[in-house]
This record gives sequence, structure tokens and C-alpha cells, in this order.
Amino acid sequence: MGTPAKSLRLASVYGLSLLIIFIVPLFLWQSTTAKTVAAVDWFDVVTEGALFILGMCWLMVIVSVRPSGRVTNLLIAGLSSYCLGCYLDLLDEIFIVKTIPVYNWFEKMPTPVGLLVLTCGLWLWRDEQTVVNRQLQTREQFHREHQLTDGLTLLNDAKAFEHHLIKQLSQNQAFGLIMLDIDNFHQYNQNQGVEEGDRLLSQLALWLSSTLRNQDLVCRYAGDRFIILLRGAIPPLVSVMAEQIQQGVGAFGCSASVVWALPSPKVLPLQTHKAQAKEEAATLLQLLNQKISLQKENRSPAATPAQASNAQNSSTLSELN
Repeated sequence: MGTPAKSLRLASVYGLSLLIIFIVPLFLWQSTTAKTVAAVDWFDVVTEGALFILGMCWLMVIVSVRPSGRVTNLLIAGLSSYCLGCYLDLLDEIFIVKTIPVYNWFEKMPTPVGLLVLTCGLWLWRDEQTVVNRQLQTREQFHREHQLTDGLTLLNDAKAFEHHLIKQLSQNQAFGLIMLDIDNFHQYNQNQGVEEGDRLLSQLALWLSSTLRNQDLVCRYAGDRFIILLRGAIPPLVSVMAEQIQQGVGAFGCSASVVWALPSPKVLPLQTHKAQAKEEAATLLQLLNQKISLQKENRSPAATPAQASNAQNSSTLSELN
């Protein structure tokens, strides 16, 4: 979330809080009488006042550090309602409000409603944090094992991916590969600036990491090109994932060319195990790069119908290998 929008949201919460803090006592002062000093339970005033102040501190922390979204809105709404309930309880210790039935009923509602909404927000926050922790754990593991990390996206780079691909081929287990390349990224950098281009790559890398399963691996292959290794994949899963990724990229204000391949498990001879796996990995990567080029040519407005047909046929045949 941008700094101006966050500052506006913080100012709105502060303004609404101050309005309630001044308006409600003014209303009570005109509608009922205040308790005498001797009748006020000052211990309750201190404890309920402390709860109100702490609740407001929590609210301001959430508003200032959390990005916008459903979870943040629930947390803000729940804490705001809870703070309102604490504040009304505090005023109940100072004013005689039993003569105002509506106020007496309204006083009891904000705290339980706020705690209910806050609980829902915390539960969704838990799910959100689980995804973030999983992503951080995966990144930390890859970095610790190979220390081959792209500085911008914090993903593994092409060299690290080749290592994982060779290892996967050596295990003789089914897997799928997906490669995506942002369309017209050079033009995007020219129009929006290099900083915005880097920001787009970082956001896309974060989204890809959180979208995939625990056992999958996403790397920045080169420039604006990413590659994904889907372990234990079957054709329907790979094709669906590729389609979902191509559609999901549109949420970032751009489009991408996405291709996939489902290599058949091979039993490699022991005497040439590593060498053949390395050769097979190079062949697969070359295949995916060719398919990306064909798809970009197919989607190009300048492509003729014959070129588009040839590109489509070549892409379809390579997916079956």
C-alpha cells in the first residue's frame, strides 16, 4: 500500500476517534447528570481507561503497518468496535446513564461484536501468515543449500534451477515444467521506468511463490522470464496451473506468454547418469525457450496466419514430449 493512502487511512482513524471521544461525553453531559466524585469508582475508571488506551494503541499499530485488504479491514473494524465498547464502559463510570435506555443497550454491543470480528480477522491472518512462513522457509532452505539467489526477486537463479532440474531427472520421477515471460517488458520499462519494472518483477515473484505448492520450485530464469518445477505433476495439473498463472498475471497490469512441458520419466544408465541428466536438462530448457519464442511470434500482431498456425502446431507437439 502506498504511503499517501496509508497516511490518509491513519488520519481518518485518528479523526473518527477524536470525534467520538468528544461528541459522546458532550451528548451525555446534556442528557444526564454526572456522578459525584465520591460516587465514582476510580479503580474501575483506571482499569477501563487502560483497556481503552491499549486498544487504541493496537488499532494504530494495525493501521500503520498492515497493507490494505480484507484481513486488515476486519482487524480495524474489530479493534474499533472493541475500543468503542471500552470507552462507553469508561463513561458509564462517570455518568448516570440508566435514564437513557437506548444508551444502556448500545453500551453492551460494541465489545462482543468487536471481539467476534477481531477473531475472524485473526483467523484469516493466521492463514495468511502460514503462506508467508512457508514461502520464507522455502527461500531460506534454497539459499542455505545453494546460495544461488537472484538479488531482486530473492528467488533461485538459472544456475540453481539447472541444479534442481538435473537432480529431479536423476530421481526418475514425474514432474512438469512451466515457463512464463512478461510480454513487452522492455516497453513497460520505457513507459513506467526501471524502478516500476523491478517492482513488477518482485511482486510477480512473491505471487508465484505463494501460489505454488510446498514441493514446487519457482526461479527467475533470465530478465523477465520465470520457470517453475512442479514435482509429482500430472498433465491436467500442469496445464491448469499454466492457465491459472497466465490469467493471474493480468492482475498486475500486464500479460505473459506461458508454456509448459511434461517430460516422461526416464531410467538413465548408471555409467552416464549425471552426464545424461545434464544433457536432458539442457534439452528441456531449450525446448521451453523455443516454445516461448513460438508463442510470442504467434501472439504478435505482425504474425501472418501461416506463421501463427505453424507456431501453434509446434507448441502442441512439444507439449506431448
